Amino acid sequence: MKKIGLKNKLEGDELDLSMLNLTEVPVNEIASLPKATKIDLSSNQLASLPQDFAPRLTHITRLELGSNKLRSLPDNIDQLTNLRHLDLYNNQLTDLPVGLCQLRNLRWLDLKGNPLNSGLKKVAGDCLNQKECELAARRVIVYLKRFHIQMENEKLERVKKEKEKEAARQRAEEEQQAKKRAERKAAKEKRKQEHKAFMESQKHQANGSAAAEQKYVAMPKAAPSASKNKKTKSKKGGSWLGWLNVLLFLCLVGATGYGLYVYTGGDLSPDGIKAAYPRIVENAQVLANLTVEAFQPDNLKETVQTVSQVIKDTSFTAWAKLEEYTGDLSMYTGPVIAAMARAWVWTQEITIWIYNWLVENIDWNSIIEALRSVWRFVYDQWLVLCAELSKNKAFMSGVEAIQGYSVSVWENLGYLWVALCHQLSVAVEYVQEEGPGILASVKDQATSTLYSAKQSIEGLIK
Repeated sequence: MKKIGLKNKLEGDELDLSMLNLTEVPVNEIASLPKATKIDLSSNQLASLPQDFAPRLTHITRLELGSNKLRSLPDNIDQLTNLRHLDLYNNQLTDLPVGLCQLRNLRWLDLKGNPLNSGLKKVAGDCLNQKECELAARRVIVYLKRFHIQMENEKLERVKKEKEKEAARQRAEEEQQAKKRAERKAAKEKRKQEHKAFMESQKHQANGSAAAEQKYVAMPKAAPSASKNKKTKSKKGGSWLGWLNVLLFLCLVGATGYGLYVYTGGDLSPDGIKAAYPRIVENAQVLANLTVEAFQPDNLKETVQTVSQVIKDTSFTAWAKLEEYTGDLSMYTGPVIAAMARAWVWTQEITIWIYNWLVENIDWNSIIEALRSVWRFVYDQWLVLCAELSKNKAFMSGVEAIQGYSVSVWENLGYLWVALCHQLSVAVEYVQEEGPGILASVKDQATSTLYSAKQSIEGLIK
């Protein structure tokens, strides 16, 4: 039906579309006539109302739908918030949508001539006069409200049962996880015991080797009481931290010795070190130049920008992964992220300003030259010390005596290396076995915590 046809049917605020054999409601045309608040669609061939009927016609106050073929009403009929008069006489309705109870302004309702269910038919009554129709409106709304409350209670009961079922499942999973943790703990204790036994055997072997060497090396023997006290103190003071410090010290000495060995071509004599000195100084100068170039303002600024971009991209990726579990949190985190971004920009500017001040106010060339002078002085003193000590017979005899222990020292270092490799293999095995389970547990806990936080925030907002 065209719009001009509807205008011809409009008289004041009443739009008469009855007895036109309509099979569909012309919602768009009716919505274009906002003055029409009383609509008569009775005596047509309407089997249903479109879903956009109520959302687009919220202004109507009277609706006549009698003598049609309606089998149901749309669920969103509660959006007809201004409706006061509703005529559904002589249709094929068996039930009404629960949303009808939300029509607070409804004062007149006619449902006679419909095959209603027994409960609704008893409540609606016969509607033979205006008083009975007004009473029918009130009773039907109360009836539907009770039905709505009953449905909500059943829904809450289902949710409660689902939560109890989920809680039971989580308890079962926690018990399973606790059982697995107990098994892992037992396996870990077993590995600790095995490692302890291994270290004890290595210690006994080392003590046996030292005792055997003492038979062939003439060294002053300490008093028994002092040796016993020293041994007791070593037992009390020994720890993995001490072993770690020893290992780091050995690594530093080894790296230094290896560097000298490479630069001197294997000749660690004073002459060899003196010959390699120009190469060491040259490479140190290259390293110093590279360092100074890296700390130039432009290069430093580029580095800071690159690192910032990497951090930004990584943060966005992590945030996208987080929102897969929690939904959109930008409305809560936007102000915080903006403040952090401003703080980060301020930190960058302050850092670059401090660096520029250091470059402009400090003579780095003088500092580098002073360090070179110190290194030359130390090197010269080292050569003098080596020359003097090589002339000292007592010192050289002590060196020869210490060399007698070199085999024992290397053997103990070998034991230490074997123990370290064993410990690393135990750690790698533990990570391989327990890592996936730990990560999965942490992921589940984080997901559950974030989901609970989201639910709480949504509850506070609602």
